[in-house]
Amino acid sequence: MPINDSHDEDKEKSHAENQNEKSNNDSINSNNEQNAAGEENIETANKPAERSKRVIPKRPTAKNDPASVLKQENPYANPLLQKESLDQEAVTPTASNIDPVAFPSPDAQKDISEESTQLIAKDEVKESAAAADDVSPVPTHQPDPVSPEVARGLQSSGTDFGYLPRSLQTQTGEYRRRSRASLSGVAVAELPYARRSYESRIQRRKRVNRVLMQKRRHSRFYSNLLPKLAAVVLVLLALMVIFSSGAGGVAYAYYQAQLPLLDGIAQHSLAQTTNIYDRNGKLLYQLYDHSNSGGRRTYVNFEDIPNELVNATIAAEDHSFWQNSGVDYTGIVRAVVTNFQHGSVQEGGSTVTQQLIKNQFFLNQDRNLQVKGEEAILATGLTQRYSKAEIMEMYLNTVFYGDSNYGIEAAAQDFFNLKPICKKNICKPAVTQLTLGQASLLAGLPQSPTGYMPFLNKSAALDRQQHVLKNMVSLKMITTQQMIQAQKETQNYAFKRPAYVKNAPHFVDYVIDNVLIPLFGAYNLRNGGYSIYTTIDLDLERQVEKIVYNRINSNQSDIYGYSNLSTAHNLHNAAVVVTDPKTGEILAMNGSANYNDQGTDPRMAGQYNAANTLRPPGSSFKPIVYATAFQMGWYPAMNVPDHNTYYPDGEKPYNPPNYDHRFHGDNMTIRRGVSNSYNIPAVDAIEYAGVQNVMNMAGRLGLSHVEKTDPGRQGAAMALGVSEETLLNMTTAYATFANKGVRMPQTTVLQINNNQGKPVYKFDAQHPKGDRVIGEDIAFLVSSIISDKAARNEEFPSPNPLELDGRPVAAKTGTTDNFADNWTMGFTPHLAVGVWAGNSDNTPMQDVIGITGAGPIWQDVFQYANDKYHFPRDGFTPPANVHQATVSAYTGLLPHLGEQTVTDWFIDGTVPTIQGMYVPPAPPKNTKPGKKDPNPGNDPGSGNN
Repeated sequence: MPINDSHDEDKEKSHAENQNEKSNNDSINSNNEQNAAGEENIETANKPAERSKRVIPKRPTAKNDPASVLKQENPYANPLLQKESLDQEAVTPTASNIDPVAFPSPDAQKDISEESTQLIAKDEVKESAAAADDVSPVPTHQPDPVSPEVARGLQSSGTDFGYLPRSLQTQTGEYRRRSRASLSGVAVAELPYARRSYESRIQRRKRVNRVLMQKRRHSRFYSNLLPKLAAVVLVLLALMVIFSSGAGGVAYAYYQAQLPLLDGIAQHSLAQTTNIYDRNGKLLYQLYDHSNSGGRRTYVNFEDIPNELVNATIAAEDHSFWQNSGVDYTGIVRAVVTNFQHGSVQEGGSTVTQQLIKNQFFLNQDRNLQVKGEEAILATGLTQRYSKAEIMEMYLNTVFYGDSNYGIEAAAQDFFNLKPICKKNICKPAVTQLTLGQASLLAGLPQSPTGYMPFLNKSAALDRQQHVLKNMVSLKMITTQQMIQAQKETQNYAFKRPAYVKNAPHFVDYVIDNVLIPLFGAYNLRNGGYSIYTTIDLDLERQVEKIVYNRINSNQSDIYGYSNLSTAHNLHNAAVVVTDPKTGEILAMNGSANYNDQGTDPRMAGQYNAANTLRPPGSSFKPIVYATAFQMGWYPAMNVPDHNTYYPDGEKPYNPPNYDHRFHGDNMTIRRGVSNSYNIPAVDAIEYAGVQNVMNMAGRLGLSHVEKTDPGRQGAAMALGVSEETLLNMTTAYATFANKGVRMPQTTVLQINNNQGKPVYKFDAQHPKGDRVIGEDIAFLVSSIISDKAARNEEFPSPNPLELDGRPVAAKTGTTDNFADNWTMGFTPHLAVGVWAGNSDNTPMQDVIGITGAGPIWQDVFQYANDKYHFPRDGFTPPANVHQATVSAYTGLLPHLGEQTVTDWFIDGTVPTIQGMYVPPAPPKNTKPGKKDPNPGNDPGSGNN
């Protein structure tokens, strides 16, 4: 109760009596220390005696006095109150001055002990409420007077009992009232036990319980809070000493030493994910370090980060972010106190800047005073060097969000399956699409990325989000209604890990191994954070993959009645390449029927890239042979008889047959021989042009493997495509014919941006640089021949898979040894498509040739691409030096009068100027269809078509 001046007289009298009694204090206190029991040893009190024979206890001492107990346990007790209690004179207790409330009987002590054990276990909040309701009964005697000097001291200091906890005020006031009765020496009759039996026991139990609860709080204070406060004080003192003494130079030197690393964060030098896109900005693949210490990271600029995410991060991690100097000293103390009061970690004292420093420099180090000091120095320096927006940008791009996600962009893509929006090789990051609900959930993850991972523990993630949203409301960043809406959004969201992304897988593997690693190196490519926009069109690629799979494995029939090639004809695999002849851009590359096939069938081998594998091209190589001959003076109307012929070839002559096992006589023009894929005219052409010249031509057209083949292994059979080459290179050669003799380099990349979004490479599709490797006239002659539907009618009656929707298209098929490979190659002025079909392990197909195996796939792909890109239906335009002329159909020279003639294209200067003598040849000996020629030749692979 408050102290007032009305107590002064009594206090002075008491003081005079106390002076006479002081000599007895020492002996009495000594006895009391041995016998008295405070609140801590109530349960160990002596066995109670009978109430009728109760022994009067000794006077209160320093140990059993409640006020003294409180004074000892409470380090914040008022010193004036302590002085007043010491000045009170002790009086030997008698039966008349014993207060049953202050000194309970042994039975009452037992009751108090049992009850206090139960009360201590109650919640502290309930106890506080109980304390507020507690009103001590007023005793019959008057309160102790206060000495004038004590009263004056209290008044001058402005001290009042009101600053103490109520429990302390109540207990101290009661003791003071009891002391007056003891000191007055007036006998007070003992109250009957029945009058105080229930209410007084309850009051005593509450008082004891409050004392014990105070003791437990004080124990926590000394064991937990004080060490943390001491650590904070030491850090602050260390920083003050550093900055105010010669140690400041050492701190500055340390900061300067770490400055390059700090600048590296701002300059995006951290390991970042390299993203590979298609030509339209659709993600194909992500390259990053898959080790335990690695992960995904894509840097985003501050202007692309939504305000909701910035505010949510501040609400979750650093309320004073915009105001502090990198270290929030007030926040550190507040966090320690808050966490102590709640008994768990509720908030951290580190700022966003400190966490940024810790994550980059001290993540795996012990959190000792030296580390904390260095962290504070660097955080302060970083704040002075960079703006708050730049620091927030660095933090959001480096912090770990869980599930291998470093930085907010990776987290947004992973947890909410958001994708960048790309247009014209410029992408807006996925983070720009974040809503308040998504942003608040992500902002709460860094505190415990594994514990709050939404895929594994959605409830914990939502609880953490609720904490962030409540902070945002209290900081007036959002309204309560916005908080409720954000909670509903994430509660209804089904978190699911996005599927592993590797689109256009054969192309991605090809461009990484053959283009990007040689350009950047494997480590730099994986960690450089590049954005690579490729030439591939993912929509076309997916359709190509679908066409290949369906033609091989479905029951869809072609015009010849072929279906389910894998089951009926032992054809299990195929590859397709689509390019733009004018630029060399690869628009599609499919290396197998199913990249993800996990089977053990060697005929399939899904990850085997047949598009970049060496295989003999068969008759699809013949246009290269004829292009060489045309360059040396031949022309399409030249007559090259198709007879059974033996060619010198070492010890044993070379005698190739035709696919139909027949020979077609003397009246055979080159146009007819190429269009129907007859072998003898092709071998005659290479014999005329020379193997080495054909190899040179192959090299100029991009067939590098044929060019580098040992000449000793080449011979006349080279004309029939026995030298191995890749489908990719064969498509480039055919694209060169389509591009009028200009070979464009195989182009796979359109643009490369560094991790700051700045282009480091850009392909100029408007001004591509190619090499003229053959004349436009030669290219036109080849294109004219293999696009002639009428000329190929003999072998491939119309309609057939080499024809499209009425537009001119050049095409050539090929089949190799034992039907192990078949090809269909073709082009228009706007597109080139190559298809290989067969088995990965070279197992022979059954009753399948180029036009029935690869042909239907080629036709489907070409038709889809024409429809997709809306190419015009134009054909092949002859150059200025190519004109038509008429020659003899029998000799290819100037015709005789009345002789049958043919009209064809000629390069200026190659039109014949002489006539030949015409003698009709004897009819050729033809075998019946379906039977082998009696002399089929000695090359089992010569049956090319």
